[in-house]
Amino acid sequence: MMKAVYYREHGPASVLETGELPRPEPGPGQVLVRVAAAAVNPIDRRLRAGELQEYISRTFPVVPGWDFSGDIVELGAEVEGQWQVGDKVMGLAFTWAIQHGTYAEYVPVDATAIAPMPQGVDYFQAAALPLVSLTAWQSLQEYGELCAGQTALIQAGSGGVGSVAISMAKHLGATVYSTCSAANADYVKQRGADVVIDYTRQDYAAVIRDQSPEGVDLVLETLLGDGIAETAIRLAKDNGVVVFMNNEPPEMEEIARRGIKTQFLHHRADGAMLAELGQLYESGALPVPPIEVLPLADAAEAHRRSESTRTRGKLVLAVRE
Repeated sequence: MMKAVYYREHGPASVLETGELPRPEPGPGQVLVRVAAAAVNPIDRRLRAGELQEYISRTFPVVPGWDFSGDIVELGAEVEGQWQVGDKVMGLAFTWAIQHGTYAEYVPVDATAIAPMPQGVDYFQAAALPLVSLTAWQSLQEYGELCAGQTALIQAGSGGVGSVAISMAKHLGATVYSTCSAANADYVKQRGADVVIDYTRQDYAAVIRDQSPEGVDLVLETLLGDGIAETAIRLAKDNGVVVFMNNEPPEMEEIARRGIKTQFLHHRADGAMLAELGQLYESGALPVPPIEVLPLADAAEAHRRSESTRTRGKLVLAVRE
């Protein structure tokens, strides 16, 4: 048996329970990790609330969570010699059929979805890296092909994805516009944003059009709301890129007419890519996002705070005492 946070039905944060569940076994090509810490992501509470059932199935009780850090305790069949029991790893335990998540003492995960923990990074910091880092890098570098001299708009710069995406865009040599509230403006500047726009007092689209009349090379759109998706398309340059985090691209004839490349991007678990990003964090080329650590028993409170959309950086649950 193992300690875990889980839910037996969809609903508000109050459906999360803390108790004992059977310890899972690693399948072929998997390792079993003793979890030290698990990060909280918006997708966790969206799945708990019952969203995205057309994409991701559930087997109740569901243990939430995809991000983790910890130690390998068992190797499944067909795992090559790259990994050994005792290795300290971080990873993204993503699956299209959720049951054994990371808010638990043990998680089975594909061996191809883990990477060594970077030197100089503790378990809590490492747990905060996989999902947001892979999401941002796959959006900016892999899909968006962002490069030096280009411009990018990164929405919600104080959030988990925004915090790392700004730093990555700067690492790639881009000029970065970002939105946030006035309370987070200094923080977003510290992450590297060149132009910080207070969305509560300014029209971000007007600010960008004033400073970049032709538009920006890439938009990383994490927001939802009436007209936001259409505005993202209009802010892109001809032949620019718009990546949507939470919805499909809008149906607009100008997307094809102006040669805009756009996609609703799902993060991909990729241990090799995560290892490369780990090296960038280890060298200091990318700064680790700030974290706040809560005990595992406070998972419901962490979900409520995530739902407020006012968190800065990453919330992390301490699974191992």
